[in-house]
Formats: sequence, structure tokens, C-alpha cells
Amino acid sequence: MSKIKVLQLIDGGFLGGGQANVLSIARNLDKEKFEVCVAAAGEGSFETKVLSSGIPFIPLELPKLLRSRYLKILQKVYDGEKFDIIHTHGGVAGFYGRTLKKHNPLLKCVHTIHGLHYIHSHNLFRKNISRTIEQYLVQYTDVTICETYNDFLAAIRNRIAGKANTQVIPNAIDISRFSNLKRNTELMGSLGISPGDFICGNISRFDEQKNQKLILQAAYFLVKKFPNMKFVFVGDGKYLKQMRDLTRESNIEANVIFTGEQKNLADYYSIFDIFIFPTLWEGMPYVLLEAMASRLAIICSAIPNLLEVIKPNFSALTIDPLDMDDLFQKVSSLYQDTALREKIAQNAMIESTQYDESEVIPKIAAVYEEVMQK
Repeated sequence: MSKIKVLQLIDGGFLGGGQANVLSIARNLDKEKFEVCVAAAGEGSFETKVLSSGIPFIPLELPKLLRSRYLKILQKVYDGEKFDIIHTHGGVAGFYGRTLKKHNPLLKCVHTIHGLHYIHSHNLFRKNISRTIEQYLVQYTDVTICETYNDFLAAIRNRIAGKANTQVIPNAIDISRFSNLKRNTELMGSLGISPGDFICGNISRFDEQKNQKLILQAAYFLVKKFPNMKFVFVGDGKYLKQMRDLTRESNIEANVIFTGEQKNLADYYSIFDIFIFPTLWEGMPYVLLEAMASRLAIICSAIPNLLEVIKPNFSALTIDPLDMDDLFQKVSSLYQDTALREKIAQNAMIESTQYDESEVIPKIAAVYEEVMQK
């Protein structure tokens, strides 16, 4: 029996959540059954990561506005490789990949929704046009995958997925990368952190969604009460300068560290005492799963998608992401109560095991085998 040829298609050449999902699938599918290739924007960190994993990579630009010449390039790739399945990730790739299927009905299309971010847009035109396009593309989708049940309900409600052919499959991580981490004291020294400091960590890109401003607002008061508390922000983004300016204006620069974007995230998890994630909306964030696997006490937003991953007061403390006082109180509680911190961290680590790649990727493989029978 010949192998099932799968093209993983995503836009962007950076390493984000969707790209992490593509890599997780491509690396862990049974190579006796599947032949996998990845297509995305080239000459970036994502291409480097894919190729270093021994996975074929096709550089492919996917502009947000559908242009026929880029669709023709994708068609040429398909004509040459004759993939059995195209697995599209996110709205832009879903736009191109499902349009390709429209012109090639024998091609099977699996589409993963990595969070319904556009429904949170303040731009009503963008929100409505994106939803209309997604509704049209449903007819060219063999199976839709949602990362959470809440996204499944939203997708059905917005008619951007069919109830009968949509499955909920969470993101997956390699638990072994984050288990039993030893504190990286060399990294601490390079950041100017002392052994007796209490480190509150956040790993996110800097934009409105990730809500790091709430952490800085709470930090202003926390460092006055707990002078040995340090806040480490890992990431880059359009609001980074604004957050640096706010830190300087608040005169808390001695307690706040911005590292920029980093590759060695496990090293940073290893030095955190707690992980703070006050996001306003999400699909299923990898950083939350990684923080859980790293055995960290977590404070996160009490929003529906995160509440599918953690259990309040068991594997994380939850906050209203618009309430600075709530965050202040939760951080104070974990700082002062070592037993609570240990309990939350231990429970989070145990809960994370259900998201190991060995548990999740076989479910993706089953979807592929299922669509090939249709």
C-alpha cells in the first residue's frame, strides 16, 4: 500500500503557534504510512526548523489577499507532487488550500482553525468579510479541526464549519522537553537575577491580545510590597516599545526584564517561579501547555478556551484579565503560600500529560485515514 502524501500548508515564515502545530504533526506522523511536506513562507526561522527536522520544505508566499498568480504556484506544486491531502492551518492558508481543492475535487482538504481571532476584531468590515469567506469555503473542506470545544461551538454558530465533519483535537507538545527542568543559573546571572529573587514570567508576543500591560500595572504595586520580585517578559511585537516606555515611566526598570524573542524557551521556563498569562482571547496557546509541563504555578485568564485546559484553583489560579487588583491578589497569594504554589504546579504538570504528542498526533493520523476513505 502506497503512503498517503500530505502537504501541510501555513502562511508566515516565523515560529508561532500554528507553525508549532505543523511541526508537531510533521515530525510525529508514522513515516511508514505518511509522506509529509511543509509549505510556507521561506527564508525564516520556520523553514530552518522544518529542514533541520528532516522534513521537505517548499517556500511559498501566501498574501492575505488572494492573488491568482500565487494560486497558480500552489497549483503547480500540486500538479508536480499530487498530494492526497492538503492540511491547511489558519485563515490565509485555508483560503488558498480550499480554493485549490475547488479546482481539484480529488484532493482531500483538512482545515485546522487556530483560534477565531477575527471575531474579536474592532473592524466590522474585516470581521464580516472574513466570516463570509470562511462560510463559502466550508463546502471545500472534508474535515475541520478545532483546538477547543469552545471554538467548535463558535465555528458551528458562525457557520464556518459543518457539525458532522468537525472534530476537536487539541494542540500537542513534547512533554519530555519540559519535564524535570533544572534551573538555569547561568541564564539568571546573565539577566541580573539573584538566587533569592522571585521570578514572574510571561512568554508572548507583544500585542493587544496578550495584555502584558496588566502585568506591568500589577508589578508597580507588587514590587513595593515584595522588593525581590522580578518580572521577565520573553517575546517581541508591536507593543514592546510601549511596554518598555511604561516600565520606565513607572520607575520599575530594576524589577522588569525584557529579553526579546528567544529560541531556548525551556531555559526561561526553568527560571520562573510562576507563569502569568492574562490574555484576552486565545485558541489553544502552546505557552500554557509548556508552562504546565514545566511544572509551574500558573495564573491565567478565566476565558472559555483556557478553562478547557486548566482547572481553576487546581492546576491554575484564574483572573479577570481586565482586573489588575485580581492579578495583584493572585500573585501575592502564590508568593506568600509555598504549599499552594507547589500544589498548583504539581497538578498542572500532571494535567499536561494528556497533551503529549504521543496522545494527540494519532488522532490527526486517524483523520487523514478517514478522509481517504471518503
